Amino acid sequence: MQVLIVAPRFWGVIVAVSIVLGVAGPFDTYEHLALAPRLAYWFATALATFLAGYLSIGLLFHFLLGDVGNRPVRIALAGLTAGLPVTAIVVLLNMAIFDEPTTATGDILTLYVNCSLIAGAVTVLFGLIDNGQPAARTASTPAVSSPTVPLSEEPSPGSAVAAKARPKLLDRLPPHLRGDVTYLSMQDHYVDVHTEKGSTLVLMRLADAIAELEGVPGLQIHRSHWVALDAVAGSLRRDGRLFLRMSDETLLPVSRSWFEAVRAAGLA
Repeated sequence: MQVLIVAPRFWGVIVAVSIVLGVAGPFDTYEHLALAPRLAYWFATALATFLAGYLSIGLLFHFLLGDVGNRPVRIALAGLTAGLPVTAIVVLLNMAIFDEPTTATGDILTLYVNCSLIAGAVTVLFGLIDNGQPAARTASTPAVSSPTVPLSEEPSPGSAVAAKARPKLLDRLPPHLRGDVTYLSMQDHYVDVHTEKGSTLVLMRLADAIAELEGVPGLQIHRSHWVALDAVAGSLRRDGRLFLRMSDETLLPVSRSWFEAVRAAGLA
């Protein structure tokens, strides 16, 4: 949620949706409100309902659904569940502005059905798009990449070594942060890319970020973490769990699924 609300793209989408709905004035809002209040109403509705739906879907997946069952079905169920808080927010906003819980929908049940169908359709759409992306690596195929020449070397253009000398992932980073990658951490839909010069968030999947580090010796140690072997400063155990200590003193957890790969790499 924290990553989401500071993303310019998120606010751009919310503002764009608010303008379209505010100008169009669906659900009788065109007749009930002037342009400025109508824009404000749809901005508040779009922002509040999206955040509530996003949070409820995230909690449902984390605590109940997880990886059980067919992914499109799970996403559809999550979307339908999100209809509950979304409907509640719409009802409260309508009561505050129109002195009635619904406008054009006629009753709360119809409003809930509409909100649930929209939330379900949107989440299924995103799920289908996400399924079309390359699958993440599993514990049976740990993401260990082969060594390559240091970034400081300047191989001749067009040579086979030149193609591997610079990871593609660096092209996604601001120029002042482009250096040796130390580790990657997944945060929602973003990858927190750490280099020797700092860190930044990149909107992509962890598996795709790892693929763009081809040639950098590293290892995935958790479903949310990848480390460069040269950046691991040591390891320690806390409450029976294994952690890797990185060069910047960050502690990253090692999951049981990747423990054997970590031990095989000599890190534990």
